[in-house]
Amino acid sequence: MDSGSTGNLLRHLNKLHPNKINPSITQQAEIIKNFLQSANNVKIKFSNELFRAKLVKWIATDDQPFTVVESPEFRYVIQICNAEAQIPTADTIKNDILKLYKSYHINIQNILQNTPGKISFALDAWTSPNVIGFLGITGHYIDADWNIKDILVDFVNLSGSHSGENMANMFVTCLKEKKILTKILAIAADNAANNNTFLKSLEQTCVENHIAFHHKENHVRCIAHIMNLTVQEILKHIRAGEAQDENIILEELLEKNNKTNDIIPKLRKLIVKIRASPQPS
Repeated sequence: MDSGSTGNLLRHLNKLHPNKINPSITQQAEIIKNFLQSANNVKIKFSNELFRAKLVKWIATDDQPFTVVESPEFRYVIQICNAEAQIPTADTIKNDILKLYKSYHINIQNILQNTPGKISFALDAWTSPNVIGFLGITGHYIDADWNIKDILVDFVNLSGSHSGENMANMFVTCLKEKKILTKILAIAADNAANNNTFLKSLEQTCVENHIAFHHKENHVRCIAHIMNLTVQEILKHIRAGEAQDENIILEELLEKNNKTNDIIPKLRKLIVKIRASPQPS
């Protein structure tokens, strides 16, 4: 376009469409507002495939029972929203969630296998209220862009006792299935006795597979558990569980250790006052 044509265009815009050339701040804000509103008001086209996928994800994410889809009230609400919605049965939801788990499992495996370096693992075992044992395993690594990443590696049904050998077998099986046993860098776990046995058993497995791992050097002790044990020992030392006069307790504490930090007496005094205060209604 030559300069003459450009000049004619500018004169036309300045004369008939000045707001298009240099809109005011208010007009600019209105333009942005209208754009955002139009973006937010974009309607998602309904399909039963999308509805079923999102329904399955909601049930899994919000820990809903499979049978929620068979509730008359739930079905009525969905029908109000969209009469074309085909609500799956509880068995279908269960099967879809299992398929979703398998797809996530494969995705996690691919991510962990393709990490550029090694992986640190943290794990803990516990028993649910309905007496089912579980072993939770998380992975922690640095990706190719030097970002620290955390990922849930597995949530294993821990059959049998919570012995160190049993936990080690479950852990090794999990890592072998994902083909990441050689990527072990360190294990973070609390100071329970069974974890010491677990680490020794894991070390033996690593030695057999020519993997560098030492049950002490590669063990990162859980700082939260250490703090918990420390606080329990302090409370035991100052007899925090007994309803004694705070002055007597402080005197005993200072007699035993003149170097005690001031924070402990202050904490004790606060606890005593809280315990002496009336219960909230």
